Amino acid sequence: MKLQILVADSGTHTTAHLDHLFSVLEETEYTISQHTTNLNDAVRLVLSQKFDILLCINRAPEYIAAKLLRLTGTSENRIPAIIISEQDDSQRMRECFLLGAIDFLAEPIPPEDLLAAVSRAAALVHEQLIETEYRTAVSHALDTLPDSEELQPVSEKLRAFLLKMEHQTATVELAADYFGFNRDYFGRYFKNKFGMTFGEFYKGFQINYAERLLESGQFKVLEVSRLLGFSTPDYFTRVFKKHTGVVPSEIKK
Repeated sequence: MKLQILVADSGTHTTAHLDHLFSVLEETEYTISQHTTNLNDAVRLVLSQKFDILLCINRAPEYIAAKLLRLTGTSENRIPAIIISEQDDSQRMRECFLLGAIDFLAEPIPPEDLLAAVSRAAALVHEQLIETEYRTAVSHALDTLPDSEELQPVSEKLRAFLLKMEHQTATVELAADYFGFNRDYFGRYFKNKFGMTFGEFYKGFQINYAERLLESGQFKVLEVSRLLGFSTPDYFTRVFKKHTGVVPSEIKK
């Protein structure tokens, strides 16, 4: 699935001179899905979270970039913004960076510079998506466990452990250490509390997390396999099929 780009402009000038740049983007994994020439519409569209990347054309007399960034600054997941300026303007560049823009490109812009900026924006989009889906998968995994007032402190400690493990693979040893137990005692403790081993619980969590990433359409099977710490894509595929009945590539479709 291509990442969706929103182009915001003041509408006072033609963008024909930028068409060659936009055509370069269309030949890659990005697509310009909407072009607005009204600041209020741009604010609404950015906040709708239907787009992945913002390209804002900043020029006289309106200079809408700073206004747009300021008006959308309260959004927790504001899309990465790249500013295209008709001139090299250090003062406005500084203002845009302070408001959260990830790049400021002055015309004329070499296509490779725009592609590099959009690639950096895409990397941020993927990081945000990974974090969101990971946290959602954690909540889902905990919701599948038995729930009681007695188990709540254990579940919350388990949540904290999983969040800490976002960028690495959790093991029984790491979990036991986090809970302050030795490996064998923790294994018995976890199964007594939740009716399954930690390994069974964690594998289910991983598969659900993998499904969410694949369903987003933004990650290849190889990328998901690496994110989850599987030794090879083939091993990931076998485990995934065992739990879901289908191979990862079918989910991706």
